[in-house]
Amino acid sequence: MAKFNIITQFLKDFSFESPNVPELFFKNDNGQAKMEINIDIQIKGAENNLFMVDLITKIHSKLENGDKSIFLIESTYSGLVQMEEEKDEEVKKRTLLINVPTLLFPAVRALITRMTAESGFPAFVMQPVDFEKLYEDRQKQMQQAPANNK
Repeated sequence: MAKFNIITQFLKDFSFESPNVPELFFKNDNGQAKMEINIDIQIKGAENNLFMVDLITKIHSKLENGDKSIFLIESTYSGLVQMEEEKDEEVKKRTLLINVPTLLFPAVRALITRMTAESGFPAFVMQPVDFEKLYEDRQKQMQQAPANNK
């Protein structure tokens, strides 16, 4: 892991939509909800070893017995990171895609929990994310993608 310092972290973008309210509140038997959770990380480099790390989260809650949307949350939570000079690109990449998002995630989790609770739905608490596994899975997908195109 490369040495780094998070200079600041902040909410860059947040959207909450609940298109079927108040109808959902008036029905007694809406069925079970299913969650689709997508997480992405984007890095923008700058001069002087400064990087912007965006942790992008999309959560779509739908009813299992249909395609009715309960809520849709989209957020981008960012960290401005100062990294010490690092020659090894793989170490730099792993730091920015694993270590930094791991530190940003608790704030995203708290925002999403609070927003769902304030919306009138039961609070949704995201499970912790294993960013190292996410990184490794995506690396495997990228390695397999060229092989699948042949």
